[in-house]
Amino acid sequence: MTAATFIAWENRLAKMVKEPGGVRIGQALDQAEQNLETIQVACLEAMDAQIEEMERLCAEGGRQPPEETKNRIYDLGNDVLAVAGAFEFKELGQAAFSLCELVDRLRSCAKWNQAAVEVHLSAFRLLRQHDPDSDRSSVILGLKGLTDRVAAIAE
Repeated sequence: MTAATFIAWENRLAKMVKEPGGVRIGQALDQAEQNLETIQVACLEAMDAQIEEMERLCAEGGRQPPEETKNRIYDLGNDVLAVAGAFEFKELGQAAFSLCELVDRLRSCAKWNQAAVEVHLSAFRLLRQHDPDSDRSSVILGLKGLTDRVAAIAE
C-alpha cells in the first residue's frame, strides 16, 4: 500500500494578513475588487464568445450530438457559471448551473434534448443584459422546472 503524501498549501493572503504591518482584510478585498474591474471587460467578452460557441455546438450537433459536443457544452456552461459569479450576474450563473445540471443528467442516461439546451442558451442572452432592478426569478424557476421535466422523461 502506498502512503499518502500531504502537500502543505501556502495561502498568500492569510500569510500577508498575519504579518505585522501586513495587508488588512478590507484592503485585500478592495484590491481584489479593483483587480476584477481591470479584467471585467475581457472576461465578459470571453463569456459572450463561450455562449456563441455553445449555440454553434448545439446547432451543429443537432438531436444526437457526439459525446465530445455534450462535454464541451457542459464545460463552457461551467465557465459561464464561473464568470457570472465573479461579476455578480446572479441569474445568469443560476441559468448556467441549470444548463450544466441538464447536460449532466442527460449524459448520464445517454440522451439529449436539443430544444431544452436551446431554451437555456436563449435565457443566457436575456440574462446577460445586466439589469439589477428587474425580477428574473420566473426565468430561473422555468429553467429549473424544464431541467427536472426533461431529465425525468429521459431517465
